[in-house]
Amino acid sequence: MEQLVTMVTAISDWLWGVPIISLLVLSGLYLTIRLGFFQFRYPIYILQQTLGSVFKKPKGEGDISPRQALTSALSSTIGAANIIGVPAAIMFGGPGAIFWMWVIAVVGMAIKFSESVLAVRYREKNEAGEFVGGPVYYMAKGLKLKWLASWFAFALMIELIPSIMVQGNAISAAVRETFDGDTLVTGIIVAGLVGLVVFGGMKRIAKVTEVIVPAMALVYVGAGIIIVLMNVSQIPEVLGLIFSYAFQPMAALGGFAGAAIAETIRWGFARGLYSNEAGLGTAPIAHAAAQTDHPVRQGFWAIIGIVIDTLIICSTTAFVVLSSGVWTRLMRWTTRLP
Repeated sequence: MEQLVTMVTAISDWLWGVPIISLLVLSGLYLTIRLGFFQFRYPIYILQQTLGSVFKKPKGEGDISPRQALTSALSSTIGAANIIGVPAAIMFGGPGAIFWMWVIAVVGMAIKFSESVLAVRYREKNEAGEFVGGPVYYMAKGLKLKWLASWFAFALMIELIPSIMVQGNAISAAVRETFDGDTLVTGIIVAGLVGLVVFGGMKRIAKVTEVIVPAMALVYVGAGIIIVLMNVSQIPEVLGLIFSYAFQPMAALGGFAGAAIAETIRWGFARGLYSNEAGLGTAPIAHAAAQTDHPVRQGFWAIIGIVIDTLIICSTTAFVVLSSGVWTRLMRWTTRLP
């Protein structure tokens, strides 16, 4: 078992190094260029078409509102990666990793926009009359590669198993540490609650996430802002740490051995991509069910997902960790790892 864990860890570290990061970064840059750097040129227009129209009745066909599609997509991205992943990036890559997390978030907008546009463009109705779509559909119908669509469906199904396990483990561990609760009981309760929502179909998922996700995000960000305001005098220093160590090696600090620029970039990119899931293919499945009169309009909502997930929530975590001084203790803690 120990050998298996070591092997899985080694493969994971390798994949989240040059292979996956290079593929996603190059894809994001290619799409950004081909789309005319739209995320830089039209940010105000994108906000007007999404958050600016949140109270307007959507036009076109679909099973859920664009806002519900966004919260459904965010429900799979807001979680352990935002709360645990960001401190891990700082711990192993230094404060400069946050800058590269922001960079990959902006580049990843082109990927997530393209995914969602294609999901709506190639969506179809199932036997129950519900709109369904996502990578499987645009691979099969757009690229005419049914074998690739089948392989993706199988691979995504396998990938979701450890992802769900990570979220469940994070919840049960938090309950155990905070309330001395039983992890098995917590896991069973969480599984039961999730089952009640998931087996109700996309519409029930959308209705639940429409309430829970905004409330969860507001409470977390609000609490984070309070902590940052308590340490507001540290903000200039925090910004200095983020931008200075993004382009130079992280010197040894206390027990921390330091971080090379390559490691800083790697951890920033990895945490950014893992948190917003640009290129993973889960968000387009939710956006495919949205009520919209044009695929591009729904693609704008996918961009807002990255803004909320990475640029707001992940940044909140980063500023809390850096402004409170917790990051220096994290650095010293790394030296105690075997």
